Amino acid sequence: MAAGLATSGAGPARGGLGPGAPSAQPGVRPGPAPAPSPATWSQGVYIWDSRQLLDHTGLEPELRQLHQQGIDDLLVGLSPAQVEAGAATERALARLLERAHGRGMTVQLLLGDPSWIQPAHRPELLALVARYRPLPFDGLHLDLEVEQLGWPVPDQRLREWVDTLRAVQQASPWPVGMASHPRWFEPGPAGGDPFCLPCQLPPLRAISLMIYGPDLARSAARARTIARRWPGRHFRLAQSLEAGLSPRLNWPGTSSGQLQGQVRPWRHVLESAGLGGIDWQDWQSYPKGPRP
Repeated sequence: MAAGLATSGAGPARGGLGPGAPSAQPGVRPGPAPAPSPATWSQGVYIWDSRQLLDHTGLEPELRQLHQQGIDDLLVGLSPAQVEAGAATERALARLLERAHGRGMTVQLLLGDPSWIQPAHRPELLALVARYRPLPFDGLHLDLEVEQLGWPVPDQRLREWVDTLRAVQQASPWPVGMASHPRWFEPGPAGGDPFCLPCQLPPLRAISLMIYGPDLARSAARARTIARRWPGRHFRLAQSLEAGLSPRLNWPGTSSGQLQGQVRPWRHVLESAGLGGIDWQDWQSYPKGPRP
């Protein structure tokens, strides 16, 4: 599922910064941030609720717990209240970035309201990029699930999605990545594929493919096929731990040790195909406990 600036079309549990978000003049760079070479393997996690990380007393315990679980790439969202707090949130983010970088972790700004795909609301997303551009994030991760705006998805909406990614890349001082359902990177139905999304995308830091579920063979095979089909793209595998999903797509009753045990064979299979890691959705749902 996608969420918004910490947001989500799924509801208020993750906050949400969509239409009506604080505006500012979007900053525009001379050109897009280039996509870096594929990084070494890492484990990322979506952190839609970042209150502990932005609290000066909760920061170190939270970073320790993340480190203990083998997480080294933090995708950090913000609630509308945190955005409205202005300079206080920016100072807290600067402190988080300094401490996380000191531990060898990377930190990405996480934005994800699907309404920002629409031209009328795109300036709200660019305003947020402009607001936080002075901070040394390692990347900007966009979780803009185009399907949340209605199904089936018309070609025009896919074009608007691409236009949004291009506009953000022009404005962003950080490399831009995205989450996506794998369907957009697989062959279309018989009769042709009228809009080739991967052909139109700008260079991206990484694309996290939402191939959910604990079936290693299924998810690895699908991800490897996509990676081979689009060798010029950098892919990762996204996994959901959120409640409410079908058991086939989720990890009911799984301990943190079991999750990390699953990562080892996944890494062996996926890294050899060029995938850069796994992103867990999300930290609130992640089972806390000692690593194996």
